[in-house]
Amino acid sequence: MPEPLMAAPDSPLRLLPKVELHCHVEGTARAATVAELAAKHGIPLGVDDPDDLYTYESLADFLNAFGTVCSVFLEPADFHRLAYEAAEDAAAAGTRYREMFFSPGFHLDRGVPFHRMWEGLVSGIADGETDHGVRTRLILDVDKPKGIGPAMALLEVARSLDRDLLIGVGGDSTEQGLDHHMFEPLIAEAQQLGLKTCFHCGEDGPAENIAIMVEAGIDRIDHGTRLLDLPDLTKRVVDERIPLTSCPGSNVEIGVVESLEAHPFVDQRAAGALVTLNSDDPTFFRYDLADEYERMSATFDLDMAEMVAIRDNAIEASWLDETDKAALRAEFAAS
Repeated sequence: MPEPLMAAPDSPLRLLPKVELHCHVEGTARAATVAELAAKHGIPLGVDDPDDLYTYESLADFLNAFGTVCSVFLEPADFHRLAYEAAEDAAAAGTRYREMFFSPGFHLDRGVPFHRMWEGLVSGIADGETDHGVRTRLILDVDKPKGIGPAMALLEVARSLDRDLLIGVGGDSTEQGLDHHMFEPLIAEAQQLGLKTCFHCGEDGPAENIAIMVEAGIDRIDHGTRLLDLPDLTKRVVDERIPLTSCPGSNVEIGVVESLEAHPFVDQRAAGALVTLNSDDPTFFRYDLADEYERMSATFDLDMAEMVAIRDNAIEASWLDETDKAALRAEFAAS
């Protein structure tokens, strides 16, 4: 296999208008921004070069780095900058619409009130859409290892938030040692509130975790790398068109799979799954969504028509209503 490529500025795959469904706003933080805010707030990063934060060999290493990066965002202006720069970088990758996670737990643990992060994210997203044409909606991400109590407490906060902007609730972090049955009440309550639901599962844990969340009525599966381990589950996911937000590059970087060539993305598509392509944490992994498209196209010899079909899967899998999906398809067709 050829070495996977990065997308040049004039690459057709970079210029292709895209939808992204699995990206963490904290995972878009630029190293230079982290360094500036750390200096501003007097926060030690533990490294001389902030770029060194973005090096790891496992999910545990990644989560430690993620926490350090989160520590520099303290004021509404910091979160505004984070969201605004996320939109600017997304536009450079050809992203036009994004459903993006934010992780309150990492900030609340450091004493940052929820309203500060929310105020900054809301204004940054609005300005990013005005200036860069990237429409963004948010998914409140709970930290699974903290358990169901803090997760339900965050859901209570979500009751009062703008539902045009907050569209879903998700669950992030490691699966190790967690019984995912505990999150069934969270899924049920979120859906009663009219919020969509998704969970990271089958990433660093078994396909059985996917099965638990599917049985709980999850709307979308994040990662789902181990799905094909269970044929009956695969058939259900295919038959019910439950989307997967796949992040192959991320899975390679943290050691979930050995290489892009070994990733099940293409096999999941061949099985009929509604699988989408996403960057997860673009600055942490040093490539954006356009790069991810370029790398997967080169690795699996996928032509432009196939890459467009993958992009169109993301429109279908999004939480836009059917009118907005039709409008987005028309906009992309005219591009």
